Amino acid sequence: MTRHVGDLIREARQARGISLRALATQIGIHFSHLSKIENGKDQIGRKALERLAEILEIDPGLMLGEAGHQERPFRVLGNVAAGVPIDAIENVETFDLTRVFDPQDHFLLRVQGQSMIQDGINDQDLAIIRHARTADNGETVVAVVDGAEATLKRYRRVGSTVTLIPANDQMTEMVYAASRIEICGILVGLVRTEMQ
Repeated sequence: MTRHVGDLIREARQARGISLRALATQIGIHFSHLSKIENGKDQIGRKALERLAEILEIDPGLMLGEAGHQERPFRVLGNVAAGVPIDAIENVETFDLTRVFDPQDHFLLRVQGQSMIQDGINDQDLAIIRHARTADNGETVVAVVDGAEATLKRYRRVGSTVTLIPANDQMTEMVYAASRIEICGILVGLVRTEMQ
């Protein structure tokens, strides 16, 4: 079963003995929003993710699921210091990305544009998408509009109306009749291809 960023947040929070409310307060978001993130029902913004990673002392890139299908597993050769130098000891282990993202259930799309940058999704990144025809409000989806144009946006449906929401304050929400929108998949991870 694929783990999402919420699972990683919950595990790191609980391992450090921090309550949901306390962590939400430190990040600057409402505890109910953090609860939804942990349960995979909502997305976390880039600034909140960076603050959360700082508090929990974990890599934000890891939580975004920077992974994709590989024919051969990556090899983790050991540890490297990003602070105080440590002994360079080679300790080889393998990291098979296909165990996290089953290639039968997932596909990759290259992101083009800046509409999701506040969720940490940058131009030219590879979005890892799980095949799906339906989505819950708050999930980031690949939606096809009028059977032609595909876009990666947050999803919200109210009645017979679907709103596709960018994660960029410079852009506006797009509202459509639900009949015009087809869900093709849900964002479950990201492969960072360029440093921002």
